[in-house]
Amino acid sequence: MPISWVLVFALELLNGVVCYPQIWQYMPVSNVHEHKQMSLEIKAFDDALTGDPPNYAKAKGIYQNGAGHSCKSPSSPRTLRGFARADLTGETFHDAFRSGNYMPAYFWDTWILEALDGTGRFAGLSGFKRVTSLKKGILGLVSYYASHELESAITKAATTSSRSDSNSGHAWDEGWAFYYGADPDGANSPWEAAKKRDGDFPRGTPVNTEIVKQFNKGLIAVRDGTYSATSATAARDTIYKMWAVTYLRAALKYLQVAESTYSEKAHAEGYAYYMAIDGWIHSKNSAAATKLASKLLITQTAIPAGSYCDAKATLEAAYAAIGISCDIIGEYGGTGAITCNTTCTSPSVTFPPGSNAVAAVAGTATDVTCVPTTTTTTTTSIKAVSSGVHCTLHFLSLWLLVALAWLA
Repeated sequence: MPISWVLVFALELLNGVVCYPQIWQYMPVSNVHEHKQMSLEIKAFDDALTGDPPNYAKAKGIYQNGAGHSCKSPSSPRTLRGFARADLTGETFHDAFRSGNYMPAYFWDTWILEALDGTGRFAGLSGFKRVTSLKKGILGLVSYYASHELESAITKAATTSSRSDSNSGHAWDEGWAFYYGADPDGANSPWEAAKKRDGDFPRGTPVNTEIVKQFNKGLIAVRDGTYSATSATAARDTIYKMWAVTYLRAALKYLQVAESTYSEKAHAEGYAYYMAIDGWIHSKNSAAATKLASKLLITQTAIPAGSYCDAKATLEAAYAAIGISCDIIGEYGGTGAITCNTTCTSPSVTFPPGSNAVAAVAGTATDVTCVPTTTTTTTTSIKAVSSGVHCTLHFLSLWLLVALAWLA
């Protein structure tokens, strides 16, 4: 067989190579199928709390032991409590919450268990407040743990021996998988919260479409061959600022809604969403964090008049320290919006540009079956998942091989 036709045959084989499946506008370079299924754990947790009365015991079991959707191995489920109990000391996002003992160690675990058990700060509070806080708070927990993966990727990439798609690249992939989830539309994930709040603040920066570009940029920066510590750190820090935009929008929206016409649900949404970013904001400007947290205090039975405008003014004065601006946040104009006497002013801020997704990488996504840790039997099913994505050579390469075949 002429060498040119051998090349064409090889091309056809390459065209059929299966790659890691794309997760929306992000192309992972490793297998993170199980990691993205944490959004199914979130859904299972939420579903347990949706009944009347809420099944707190079932939700607690899912939180502590997993629902069997996201598996580390056939005998080891990944759990939400595992996220809350991880020791992330030394990592930028975590340390912001712990700085000056603003938040206690394992603060997420304490907060979630109190809401599930109706103890501590949730003692005597209604089901509306407890359930809403839990459903929104769990998104903050997942964002918090996704930060760990970005920090881990940057640390691994700094060492040549662990700067690879299977190490530093995999860690960064995990961050996006946790943040976006398994649903094609990002349902039951922190990303979905960003999309919804973008809709509430239409004139501000659209986080849901811009943040994926920062994840793409960071992935490029932690890969061998395109490594850049500066670029990776910049992408991480921009992602944290974009998380702040999402959760501050939620806090500002629901503080207005609850002040205009009080409802426990709106109050709890603002309170729990803000929990996701409280410690990080405090590390940038303690006055702004303290003011917003006090206005959203969950034990209140009403939001006093003037609370929103007071918090808004203090927060806007801190925008420069946080690294955002009035234009980036935008203004909520929906039902329950409040008009303040002062106009938002802040220095102009522009987020750095992101990047498009990387090229597809050959690899197979696998689905691991496991069961909650309280069950004594386990299954050992590991199966390939059809991705519908195939690796292809560059278009120019195709024509080069065709030309070689023609000349032979």
